Amino acid sequence: MAIDAIADALWRRAPFIYRAARPLWRLVLRLLGRPTYAGYWQRRREFKYYAEAVRLARAHAPSGCSVLDVGANETEVISLLDWFERRVVLDRVYVAPRPAVETVTVDFMRYQPSATFDLVLCLQVLEHVADPTAFAKKLLATGHTVILSVPHAWPAGLAPDHVHDPIDEHTLRSWTGREPAEISIVEDLGKKRLLAVYTASATTA
Repeated sequence: MAIDAIADALWRRAPFIYRAARPLWRLVLRLLGRPTYAGYWQRRREFKYYAEAVRLARAHAPSGCSVLDVGANETEVISLLDWFERRVVLDRVYVAPRPAVETVTVDFMRYQPSATFDLVLCLQVLEHVADPTAFAKKLLATGHTVILSVPHAWPAGLAPDHVHDPIDEHTLRSWTGREPAEISIVEDLGKKRLLAVYTASATTA
């Protein structure tokens, strides 16, 4: 619906304004008898690619102690990774506190972790960044295992805030310089997403 599209655009482009305006927006919609904007995570939490990311995490980091979710924002995938002792979410804009989860507000390219994470997630972020090669290589240096997801073969212009569509396996290989240990493609609401797992044993392209 149009309200959702406007709110999502505001969330991506002006997150501080989005968060400040959301309570008033919901109140006005309620008074008008209109459906309340459910929020980004609430409308997407059942998407298959989130479940697939968790499945891949269990398969490739079943005994990991630390996990970092880069670009998490409002998503709650980190809450599903409950076997990790240390869980960290990172975003360049304010991230709401979560129980038993560390929050870091910083540009990932400036982030200096004290140790390598057992698992790093980065879901639906690379298509937005100006230099995906540098970003991807820092992700690989930050985690022993890294799970990336990107829109799979979406035509250019379908999502105005994506700067690299279309993206496929070859594109990811050019960004990471690595062959993934596993690739998975899932579809939600007619749109496909590519998930790729990179491990320390993966070969260089």
